[in-house]
Parts: sequence; structure tokens; C-alpha cells
Amino acid sequence: MNSSLPRNLLLLCLLLQALLFAPALAGGKEAARIGEMVLMNSEQELLVYFSLENAFTAEMEKGIENGIPVTFSYFIELYQLSAGETEKKIAGKAFDHTLKYDPLKQEYTVDMEERKVSPITFKSFGEAKTAMTDIHDLPLAGLAMLESEGRYLVQVKAKLAKKTLPMNFQYIIPFWQLWKFETDWHPLPFTYGNSGSAAAER
Repeated sequence: MNSSLPRNLLLLCLLLQALLFAPALAGGKEAARIGEMVLMNSEQELLVYFSLENAFTAEMEKGIENGIPVTFSYFIELYQLSAGETEKKIAGKAFDHTLKYDPLKQEYTVDMEERKVSPITFKSFGEAKTAMTDIHDLPLAGLAMLESEGRYLVQVKAKLAKKTLPMNFQYIIPFWQLWKFETDWHPLPFTYGNSGSAAAER
């Protein structure tokens, strides 16, 4: 007998219950988006800082409190700009942040894939959500890859990973529509200066 069946049935009940009591999709809700992005550098690497805004919905938060894990996927790309604004991709990263709640311990854990460390535990839901959406000190490329006075473009996007829900439910449950998001690409052009620093273009 498939041991995952009872768990999936329980999850289905939770999803349907949440859907039943969820309000109709609110047209006034702000769409998820990438907030202000900042570029800095260490002695050897280009570092990226940014945040994901408006990602959590009331329905999603209720699902998390019911024990449903949530995964956000992030995508970052670095392009070199040349004459005529043609672009050449020279670096890129993709990684996940996953949030889980343990109702017995009343603890939230966030696994930040890019950090390559054990998941971090939080007692506060707010702190856990911040860990899910704030990216900082992220190495994107070695400075040796960048040319002095060269023009570059960093762009970032994020989306809710479909693995958040079991495969059986991803396409047949309208609940997914209350959760899913995918941001537009957020671009930031910059010039790498003689001083070895990245200056964003305005």
C-alpha cells in the first residue's frame, strides 16, 4: 500500500478547506515583484542584494500554518553589454528557498540553498518570511571576469516552485491559483570602474 496516500488525502482536505473559506481572488492585491537591488563587491567577487516583495498571500500563510512547505525559486543572470546594446550572458545562478512549519515544535525552518548550510530555525513567522525573501551577500561572478569600464546588466526574477504542492494536485486544484506568482525580470545595468567597484547606471 502506498504510504503517501494518507498524507496526500490529509493535504487535499487542508487545501480544499482553505479554498472553501478563502475569499475570491482579490484583483486589488499587489503582484509579487523584485524590490530594490544593490550591487557591491568583495575583494574578489561581485555581490548581489535584493528582496522579493508581496510574495506571501493570506491563503499561502494559512497553508504554511497547516504544515504545507513552500518553495520560492530565484533566478539571477549577468550579461556583458557591448556596442549596440547587444548582450552576452557571462554568469547565472538559480536556487530555492524553502519554508516549513512544525506545528508540534511551533518552529519554522528555512532552507536557503545558495548558502549551502543547514536549514535555519525561527520561532517568529515574520523572521522566517524575511529569510525567504531577502537575499544578501550573494556571490554572482568573480571580479576577474569583469573588464575595467565595461558595461554590464544584472537581472533577477522569482517564482513559486510547483513542487510546493504534490504532483497530483498541481493541475487539478484551483487552490494553486491563489498561491502562484512569477515576477517580471528586474534589470540593473552597471559599469565596472577602474577602482574595482560596480556603479549602477541611472
